[in-house]
Amino acid sequence: MNVIFHFLFNYIMVEAVLGNAWNNIIIIFIFSILIDIDHLPYLLKVGGGVVKKRFGSEARTRFHEVYGLTLFSVAACVLYFFVNGQILAIALTCVLLHLAVDFLTGKSMPFYPYSKKEIFLGVTPTGYTAKIFFEVSSTMILGVLFWLQTGNLIL
Repeated sequence: MNVIFHFLFNYIMVEAVLGNAWNNIIIIFIFSILIDIDHLPYLLKVGGGVVKKRFGSEARTRFHEVYGLTLFSVAACVLYFFVNGQILAIALTCVLLHLAVDFLTGKSMPFYPYSKKEIFLGVTPTGYTAKIFFEVSSTMILGVLFWLQTGNLIL
């Protein structure tokens, strides 16, 4: 899914589960998209070809799979003793939701780099046009929900 989707989805979920999302909007934004930094080498490699190829499992590094989930979990356990609990809960929630959305909606190699076996759960459409429609429409729906949830603060 796209960066806007990840942010909107995470904002709505943080508000629903932890509350006080508006006051932590910067933290939510940063940790909603931070993990996508691993797409940069792929973008540099394929350049303009990304429009057709999109961001499948080949665009992700090990940090976007179970390996990364393990490292983020260990880091969260250590940071628990040094960082504000609410900020840590928001950051970890955003990272976990990002990974979950990517796993559920796209192709994944969960045990990469140890296994290059690709899996797809079939939750989202597979055709190029259908995938684009699904992503755009779901992002727009989340945008409306965000707009309603924030009390129409952002136009």
